[in-house]
This record gives sequence, structure tokens and C-alpha cells, in this order.
Amino acid sequence: MTKKIILALAPTGGWGKDYNNPLEPEKIAKQVIACAEEGVSLIHLHARDSKGELTTDLSNFSKTIELITNECSVIIEASTGGLSSLTPQERALPLQNEKVELGSLNMGSLNFLDKVYINTVPDIRYWLQRMIKNKVKPSMEIFDTSNIAISDLFIKEGLINTQYNFNFIFNYKWGMSFSLPLLEVLKSMLPKESIWGAVFGGSSDFSSHLQASLKGATMVRVGFEDSRICNYGEAKSNLELVKEIRRELEISGFELADPEEARKLLGI
Repeated sequence: MTKKIILALAPTGGWGKDYNNPLEPEKIAKQVIACAEEGVSLIHLHARDSKGELTTDLSNFSKTIELITNECSVIIEASTGGLSSLTPQERALPLQNEKVELGSLNMGSLNFLDKVYINTVPDIRYWLQRMIKNKVKPSMEIFDTSNIAISDLFIKEGLINTQYNFNFIFNYKWGMSFSLPLLEVLKSMLPKESIWGAVFGGSSDFSSHLQASLKGATMVRVGFEDSRICNYGEAKSNLELVKEIRRELEISGFELADPEEARKLLGI
């Protein structure tokens, strides 16, 4: 029996100009629209300026979303993260866009790419309050088992309602390293009425994506934020990554969820 799975795309990173960071809204939107035609139903976006740095100026962010949503019905997930000097209040600004349906929510601090990625409990509470105000559903980003305990706190406080959407973040430097035993531990810690997805930094192929999918992931993500490498080598565009993982998922018995199916799976 074919199982539906959400394929998410993170087309750019949360840092400055680099090999994997298309800058202009038109270039980002062009890649996203092409990927949507290949089965991507969820897009993870950062608010960045013309140099690729995270910013409080939402001009490029808003234009990118407008160009994308004029052409396709993919779900837009706004990032409240990324390594930067922005304040918690500034990091919440992308949630104001009316086309945003999901918000990525980092559930704790950690050493990340040789820096400290700061996501304090009071800051997380603030971001949740902004999501509630803007009717944005949180995607809880889990970098460590302790992050699930923090999510339990906010569920008890009534700031997160069912269904609970979690994303396990693996293989970023100094973060969790993917393994099947660890995956089982994380799954066992989730509250009832939860679904989970998986994100893998620096992937050299899609083997971990496939293992997570076979173990029950509702969503897996690819894109230049995470890695530009396919099984056959370096991809020149996000579309190459999408085509390759789609081929592998379909061989494994999965069918990509369209945007409306994805909304139902995510409880939007």
C-alpha cells in the first residue's frame, strides 16, 4: 500500500552569500516553483537581505512569498531561527506575513557550527505567543532529547495545541547524529497526537531520509540549506535534489503528498 509523505524544501541557508544561497526573490521563487511541480508541498524560508544576511527588512521575504504563491499552493513555513545577532522580537517578524501557515520553532539552545545557537525558554514562549496571534502553527525543531521536555512544558501551559508537529534535526555540527536507536528513543518521548519529520544537515546521499521515512516520518526535507549533495554528486539546483529523492521515495513505496494533502497531514 502506497504511503503519503510530505517532501519539504529549504532552498536557501540562514547565512550570507555562499555557493548554496540564491539571493534574489526571482531566483528563489523560480527554483521553488519548479520543485513544487516535482512534488514539493512545503517551503521553509528565511527573511534575508540582498547580501543573504538575516534581516528585519521583510521586502525580499515578502516578494519571494508573493512570487511563489502566485504560481502554486505550497505551504509556507517561516523560520524564526538562523544564526544571527537579531533579537527574539526581530526573529519573530516573518510570522506576520499572511501567507505563512507554519513557523519553525527551535526548542532549545545548543552548540551549532562552532557558535552558540540561543533559543531560551522565555524566547520560545514569546515566539509561541506570536504564532498564536498570527494563527501560525508551530513546527517544533528538536535538536536534543531535552527539547522534547521543553515542548511538554508549553503543551501543559496551553501554548501548543494538538496535533503536535515535530521535526528531528540531525547531523548538523555538534548536534544529534542520526541513528535508528536514537530515532526510536525520540519517537518514544513524543506526546500522543504527534507527527514527526526529519532534517539532515550535510547529507552525502538520501539513505538517512529513506530510513526515517520507513520508520514513520510524515515529512522529510531537502534543499541547499541542508546540503547540495545528491547520490551522484553536487547538485547545481534544488530541483536536482528534489528529483533524486522523489525517485528514491517512490521506489521505496511512497507517494508525495500534494499541498492540500500535506495540510491535512500537518493539521493546518
